[in-house]
Amino acid sequence: MQKYKAVIIDDEEDSRSNTKNMLLNYCSEIEVIGEAASGPEGKQKIQELKPHVVFLDINMPGMNGFQMLEGIYNRDFCVIFLTAYSEHGITAVKAGATDYLLKPLMLSELQSAVKKVVEHYDKKVGANATHGTGKSDTDKNLVLINHSKGFTLVDFKDIVWLEASDNYTNLFLNGQKKIVASKTLKEFEAILPDSDFFRIHRSALINVNYVKEYSNNEGGEVILSEGTHVQVSKARIQEFSDFIKTKSVTPK
Repeated sequence: MQKYKAVIIDDEEDSRSNTKNMLLNYCSEIEVIGEAASGPEGKQKIQELKPHVVFLDINMPGMNGFQMLEGIYNRDFCVIFLTAYSEHGITAVKAGATDYLLKPLMLSELQSAVKKVVEHYDKKVGANATHGTGKSDTDKNLVLINHSKGFTLVDFKDIVWLEASDNYTNLFLNGQKKIVASKTLKEFEAILPDSDFFRIHRSALINVNYVKEYSNNEGGEVILSEGTHVQVSKARIQEFSDFIKTKSVTPK
């Protein structure tokens, strides 16, 4: 059986112990490899141990669970929030949580959350297998997009452009498909390769491989291959012009 490495981050020792014991006794898919009593310590544990899933308390002194996650841009692990307060549910969805559990933990809900983690990694493996067994190119191109209904694995080469929408991001994909993701545009800018993506406006990040035309209309705008017009901020026009000259762009 595949074992998924877990880190528990909670400032209450009894709560950490309870979560660990429940996982040990009733969730054989999970192996707890580390614990932390604060947000800063939790970030360090995540960097050192590289877990598959983090069981994260929200209400911790100094740095809460949401604040801890904000500083981790290339997040490649599942998050299951643990809290005694139900009002955090919407914020947990925005943070891309795999699940959100209320304390005291109920065994059936914990097992359901673990099942979601297993399904997440099963789908990820399946997506890689669909593209062949060679991992190098496929794995590098895949981006995990968390949203309110779960997640979607997307090849970044299929992303035409991204639009900021408060704490969410609208992704427009090749083929006119749209996904609303629970990450900020800034987070996507940190994840996506800067050789292909350029922030032309504070609210817009484009894949330059889909640029069809540039017009100085309205100060400056890019026309993408599927016909979308996206404004270029005045402050970025010269930088974008210099950048695009270094690319050999073939519109799709």
